[in-house]
Amino acid sequence: MRIISTEKLYDYNYSIEVVNAVKQFWKEKQSYSCMGHPKEKNVFLCFCGCKGEYTLPDKTKVIAKSGDIVYAPIDYEYSVRFFDFEDVNPHTIKINFFLYDENGKSFALDNKLSIIHNLGSYCTPHFLRVANYSESAVRRPSKMKSALYEILSALSEKSRRKSLKGEKFERISEGINYLEHDTEQKLSVGEIAALCNVSEIYFRKLFKEYSGMSPVKFRIKSKIENAKLCLEYENMTVQEISDYLGFVSPAYFTRQFREFTGMTPSEYKSSLF
Repeated sequence: MRIISTEKLYDYNYSIEVVNAVKQFWKEKQSYSCMGHPKEKNVFLCFCGCKGEYTLPDKTKVIAKSGDIVYAPIDYEYSVRFFDFEDVNPHTIKINFFLYDENGKSFALDNKLSIIHNLGSYCTPHFLRVANYSESAVRRPSKMKSALYEILSALSEKSRRKSLKGEKFERISEGINYLEHDTEQKLSVGEIAALCNVSEIYFRKLFKEYSGMSPVKFRIKSKIENAKLCLEYENMTVQEISDYLGFVSPAYFTRQFREFTGMTPSEYKSSLF
């Protein structure tokens, strides 16, 4: 099986097929094994409110925590024990899928099980979308693919940024962390640069090299991603979302939303149903 890493996936032309997705509740049945029965598809598992201890074919054990995403490639075997249930309905969301290269040949993201940390808060809603579309009376393959592309895009961007990090970007690591993870985003670019003890010009230059866009553009893109979730999962008006995400006006928010998505917020919300 050909391997194309998530880092290379960043600028690779590929296609996907979502087979199905399901929410799995583990409080009663606290284990699963496919030892002796290799997976026939690629699998993503998003952990929600529990942990999992995986036993791999070489007897190595690894732990996945709530908020982690686990990937298992085609033809892989493992067993897993679920524990540390944090709420009344601890569960995982599983997506079975295939990946195809430009020539229609199947490929995998790795040759072993891997655990991706710190993306659950962004990716969980997309996992839910795939599961809900998969389990609905009328399955919507295009919507399932769209949500999985969002997940794969987030994973590839994370891998790309991780590969870029090193001594060159160490000086602005605190600013990178702020722009990537702080939800309120109240600091100006100058204030973020000051956190890193570098000039604003130097910070802007290095951050663009790191992310491929300016700090301001990166910040707006992150807000638009949050806006998409608000439109899908919250009963909020354009005015309320604009205020919540700190845009100067609903009109400016709408313009930026259209620039990044090709649709107005209303058109985007209508496209979900």
